[in-house]
Amino acid sequence: MNEGQSLSASLRARVVARYAELRGKLERIVGSRDDAADAMQETWLRLATSAGEANAPNAMNANVVHNPDAYLLRMAANIAVDRYRQDNALLVRGEIDALVHIVDETADPERIASARSDVDALSHVLARMPARRRAILVAARVDGRLNSEIAQHMGVSLSTVEKELRAALEYCKKHLPHVEAAQRGHFSGPRRY
Repeated sequence: MNEGQSLSASLRARVVARYAELRGKLERIVGSRDDAADAMQETWLRLATSAGEANAPNAMNANVVHNPDAYLLRMAANIAVDRYRQDNALLVRGEIDALVHIVDETADPERIASARSDVDALSHVLARMPARRRAILVAARVDGRLNSEIAQHMGVSLSTVEKELRAALEYCKKHLPHVEAAQRGHFSGPRRY
């Protein structure tokens, strides 16, 4: 074994022997236990690889490392930073080109006209509902309020709210058969967003 291999083996042994302490220090540096553990593992792997490539031009030289813990932490921190940069990299040129060629369907005049027509039809259907039923439907579907909140606010029972909401949604389904949103409405469950 040559000097480069013995330094690498010594540093790998140091990683194994002091893993928990080194990972803990690195965790405080990078802010994540998982990222610190991943970086420590990658550090060990790179040390193992450099031992096998000791004769390569860029291999670890046989210089003495005076503070092995600091050396290993710096190496692991650099690995963690490189991974962070890779994970959070800006879009590459090919991705930008792909995004530029995506067709924006929301601006389609036909879809806009269809949506306006759906809103007009819904307005007419709402106008024909009893006031309490309309108020419950708006509170649930527009305001996103829970059935229990609506019941408390309106001074009615929870079962009354559920019954009125069910009736309102069934009425919308019946009178708005071509409107997808009306066909998939549910009368219960939390609606907070």
